[in-house]
Order: sequence, then structure tokens, then C-alpha cells
Amino acid sequence: MKKQIKLTSFQLSIFIIQTQIGVGILGLPFNVFSVSKGDAWISVLVSGAIVQMMITIIWLLGRRFPSKSLFDYSRVLLGKFAATIITFGYLIYGVLVVIIILMYSTAIIKSWSLILTPAWAVMLMLIIPGFYLGKEKVMEISNVYVVLTFLIVLLVIVSIVVLFIYPVDWRYLFPMGASGGLTILKGAKEAYFSMLGFELLLILYPYFQHNGSTAIYKAATAANLSVTLVYTFLTIVSTVTFSPDELKIVPQPVLYYVKSLYLQVVERVDLLFASFWVVNVITSLTSYLFLCTECCSHLFKKFKKLKRGYCTVFWGLTSYCIALIPGKLSEMDIVNKWVLILSYLFVIVIPVFLLAVSFIFKKKESEGA
Repeated sequence: MKKQIKLTSFQLSIFIIQTQIGVGILGLPFNVFSVSKGDAWISVLVSGAIVQMMITIIWLLGRRFPSKSLFDYSRVLLGKFAATIITFGYLIYGVLVVIIILMYSTAIIKSWSLILTPAWAVMLMLIIPGFYLGKEKVMEISNVYVVLTFLIVLLVIVSIVVLFIYPVDWRYLFPMGASGGLTILKGAKEAYFSMLGFELLLILYPYFQHNGSTAIYKAATAANLSVTLVYTFLTIVSTVTFSPDELKIVPQPVLYYVKSLYLQVVERVDLLFASFWVVNVITSLTSYLFLCTECCSHLFKKFKKLKRGYCTVFWGLTSYCIALIPGKLSEMDIVNKWVLILSYLFVIVIPVFLLAVSFIFKKKESEGA
């Protein structure tokens, strides 16, 4: 694998942030509050701590094989056949996450703005930019993500404005810890799914190895800390803005409190906010299309003439067609539940297992490799 010496630790942080922040940013407060109530923000922090532990495990694994991605060192640790199964598994996982992103983002867009627009058209508008960017190398994708970072900052600024102009009640956050430790952990599970994206470090590590293992860990930690703080802040704003009874029936509280803003220049601030959010949805979708492309490239690397773009378009179209099948929210939730279960396997179980194997059999990449 060629070293791309121009890639920086900052680009790695932004890549992870743009992957993590996507569809979940709007519904996270509602999903977590439905379980943890006033301690929802604590659940988000706990989820961030759990994600940090997983980042540490993935980093330790990458540190033992700095110039290899998951697909390469799994072959060293488990053999060719098992490595192929794992690579194909991550390909299916990436496709399923793209499907989830397409389904939920389309449902939100149709309910808020494009009510009469058919779902296939909305999904097509989301997937086309993913085709264009997902086939590129890490350098090109990272550069685009860095440029789009200001949109995330803008989303946070709008939420800060809400705190000053909207009547809020900080008492909704008290008493802290009243839900109990077990309930807070259950709420953390709800927040965990919205924080997925850090697992791409499994394939990104070798691209940033020239920065040093410590720099990579700091970059991934900074990304996770940023996302955790953003999600915690949005959860707090939602909790103090709406009463507990209101928050139970508001599926996208972030959009609802933004809708309350009044600007003479902009009549529907929520639609402007949603437009910025769509960009974050596309970046998250693009990252998982990139994962699918990387998996496909490794599975069919014997076919040297097979261009990356073909893999991106094929798996993107596959995700697009499948995402059109579920029509009801209940059907989407079933798919979401299965993807959540699979995420435990591909994000937690497999990395932990591979790290354990590498330590038990004392396998790691030699310094001169």
C-alpha cells in the first residue's frame, strides 16, 4: 500500500467525525430520552466512553500491523479463507448501514419538506453524491470532509442560539442519576448506534501510519470526544427545551426546536438547518460506500482492470434498491434492529477477537516490513 504522506491527523479526525455524525443527530435525543429520561445526556457520555474503549482496541490492533488494513492482517492471523469471510462480512455490513441511512434520512426529508416527492427520487439525490465521492481515494474524500466541517459547527451554533432565545427549564435535568445505572446503560445502547463510524479506523490506519501510532490515537480520540460533546449538547438542549411529556412524542427534537427560531430573513429556519444536515447524511453514507469499495477491491483484487468506481456504483445501487422495499416505519425498525445486532459483531467482537489472537500467538508486523 502506498503511503500518502500528505494525509494529516486532522484529516483522520474529520473523516471519523463526518462518518459518525449523520442521520442519528436529529433523533438521538428522542431515542435516548425514551429510555433514560432526564439522564439521557449521561447515557450519551457513557456511550462515548464505551466507544473510546473500542477505539483503543482498534488502535492497538492497527499498531501491531501499521501498514496493513483489517483485510490484510486478518489473513495473517486467521488464514486466507477466514479473512475472505471477514472481508465479505464487512462488505455486507457496509451495505446494510448504507440502507439504514437511506431509509431513515428519506423518511425525515419526506416528512419535513418534500412530502409529495417519491421516495425513490429522494434516495437518488442522496446516493448520487455518494457514487461520485465514494469511489475516490482517502485523500480526496478527506479534503472534501474538511471543507464541509463548518456545517457541523453551524449546527452547533444554531443550537446555542436556541438556548438564549427560547424559554428553557434546566430543572428537567434534575435529579441527576435518578434513572439508575442500569437504565442509563440501556440509554447508552440507544446512543451507541448513532456513534457508529469510528470502526472505519480498521481500514484507515495504514493510510495515516506515517503520522505515528500516538498521533493516530489522539486523532481518533479527538474525533470521538468532539462527536460525544456535540451529541451530549444537543441532548441537553432538547431536554431543557421540551417538557418530559413533549419529548416523548417529538421524534426529531432538534428540528422542532430549530423550527421555533424566527428570523426576518429566513421564514423556515428548520428547512435551512435540514439542508445542512443532509450534507452530513451524504458524508456518512459516502464513508460506508468507501468501506464497501475497499472490501470489494480486496475481494476481487485479481481483476486489476476492475475499477473502484464499478464497485461503488454496484453496491450503492444494491443498497438503493433494497432501501426502497421497506415502506413503513415498523419495517425500517426491524431492519435497524438487525443492523444493530450485526454491528456488535463487526465493531466489537471481531476486533477484540483479532487482537486476542495477535497477542496469544504473538503475531505482529515486523519493523522492516
